[in-house]
Amino acid sequence: MEVLHRISFNSTSELRRELARLGVTVGEGEPLTSGFVTFVVSESHESWPALRSWVINHRALDIASTTFSSAEISAAHWLELVPDWHHGYPQPRELDFGYLDGTYDISAYCSQCGIGKKQKASFQMKGEPKWGRRGILQLNWVFDEYFVTPEVWSSFFKPHGIACLPVLNTKAKELKTVVQLTTSEHVMVDVSGMPFETCSKCGRVKYLPHTRGFFPTLLAEPGGAMAKTHEYFGSGASAHRGVLLSQAIVEALNSAGVRGASFRPVADG
Repeated sequence: MEVLHRISFNSTSELRRELARLGVTVGEGEPLTSGFVTFVVSESHESWPALRSWVINHRALDIASTTFSSAEISAAHWLELVPDWHHGYPQPRELDFGYLDGTYDISAYCSQCGIGKKQKASFQMKGEPKWGRRGILQLNWVFDEYFVTPEVWSSFFKPHGIACLPVLNTKAKELKTVVQLTTSEHVMVDVSGMPFETCSKCGRVKYLPHTRGFFPTLLAEPGGAMAKTHEYFGSGASAHRGVLLSQAIVEALNSAGVRGASFRPVADG
């Protein structure tokens, strides 16, 4: 496992020299002039403790991510599904979030924190996805639903009892190259000690996005091969549940080279 930090800041010559003294060369071969700069550093870097203090002191934007070895992925019984790309926006009327009322029952939905919507109808897309060599995708704004080609569903998910829903275009015609994976099972995970937000409007809790290290431990074993977390994750007006897959599905997807998503191991209990 390796934890990476993508750090961005408005640079000056002096700030770049400070980083150079910490062993990080930014903008090598370029004049030390002002500009927006991004660099990636691992926590294994010998100067990481000092760099972390530098990031905090200068209020630089720090986005953490974690990469896992093949052995760590293979050893996990359960894994969180993580998108490698986002394609398009849910329809209809993406400019005013018309998909919410069209796709969900929003009677218990909170617009301030994003918690509470329940799917009532098929998702809509503008047209057939441009898959390229990929077989899994996620739409922008919808972070707890995944879409696959019918071939990927029938080969890797259907044998494990995972159902799918059709996806429609904006004229309510069923698309032929994409389906939505579905599961009704929710499982609780160990979120003790994780930072969270309590919505000032509805009082419900969600946990900040988990990007560092293994996904939190399951508190109960799912009954099927795919489940969502009972807990919500996100920040601001965005809320989503984690999507979990069994090792059997992940191993099959990796062996076949199916592209479009990565996998974060769930920590053992």
